[in-house]
Amino acid sequence: MIDRLSTKIVVYTTSLVLLSLMIFSVSSIITLISLRNYTLRKVERVFKQNAEENLKREVLSYAKVLKEDMESKKSVSFIFGEEVEKIYKGSSVINSISSIYGEISNVLDLRAIAVFDYKGREIAQFPHFVSVSAISNFVKKLSKSNISKKIVYYDFHKNSDGKVSYSFIYLGRNKFKSPIYIAFDYNPYSFYALVKTAQLCRYSQEYLWIINRDGLLIFAPPTKEHSLITLLNDVNLGNPENGEALANIVKNHILKGETGVARYSFRGVDKFVGYTYIKEFGWGLGLTLPTEMFYKPIKELNRDINSKTTFTLALFGLFSSVIVLLAITASLVLTRRIVEPINRTVKAVESILEGDYSIRLPKSGAWELDELADAVNRLMDYFSKK
Repeated sequence: MIDRLSTKIVVYTTSLVLLSLMIFSVSSIITLISLRNYTLRKVERVFKQNAEENLKREVLSYAKVLKEDMESKKSVSFIFGEEVEKIYKGSSVINSISSIYGEISNVLDLRAIAVFDYKGREIAQFPHFVSVSAISNFVKKLSKSNISKKIVYYDFHKNSDGKVSYSFIYLGRNKFKSPIYIAFDYNPYSFYALVKTAQLCRYSQEYLWIINRDGLLIFAPPTKEHSLITLLNDVNLGNPENGEALANIVKNHILKGETGVARYSFRGVDKFVGYTYIKEFGWGLGLTLPTEMFYKPIKELNRDINSKTTFTLALFGLFSSVIVLLAITASLVLTRRIVEPINRTVKAVESILEGDYSIRLPKSGAWELDELADAVNRLMDYFSKK
């Protein structure tokens, strides 16, 4: 019976420790995993918020830079447009547009200067070998409209010689007060170089693309995923074939003059984009960042947290094993302190029944067991006096 009591004490004590440890372990693991998930979600939210704010701020800054660059070309075109007008009024000391071309080309990447009459017919051009047929067609349409501006912007266009250019057209008059249209046609190379500076930011794969008011890509610099794209490639970002999400952003947000941040996929690459619109030139600007770049620090943090979590769980398992061993050891020691005094008491009672009153029980240090030992000893004294 005493052995069964010892076994029960050990089993009950160990079971109680294991149950408590299990409850504590499960609650701790749940808390640890919840804290891990919360941390990752919080970090991702903060990263995403910062990325969105940075993309929006940067695309607006690039829009400002590009607009200022174009405004400077517009100012130059206006100033020299007045000079060409004076030539055709017979009041200028400069006697040819070639001289003006030379002055502008020293500073800007001017492709050609061309002068047209109100019917879009070419009056003069320099250099002569450059195709300006696209400008001629634009002037024909321009002459039919009632425009009060002195200078008009003609957006990026394809020329018959396979080149892309953009123009500022000054609306002047000759000495007969007939309308003349003076076109300053610019090569896009310096403009492209300015756009490419978006790739000099902290993210190596961040780049800026520009579309015209029809959604056609004017320019997208080469990246690891795809090559250089210009107006010559006829890539329409408003076409759902290039991605429904991208087409929706272009048609329903960018080309409607909005500024914001969105997410889309293009040619198999998932991207974040900060976008804005330059109304004066009909351009939509998109500053993109592949989501792979955005999630890279989060993935690294995730791996780090997972390794720390695994280490913590392993340490916790080792700690739990030590606790269980200590619980079993403690229950064995406790059992010995309880069961042995009880065992001596049983033997003393059995000796009384056998008529032996010489046994005396020692104190065990446990108050309740010492009370029992005193009672048995008094009983021995009583019977020994009979």
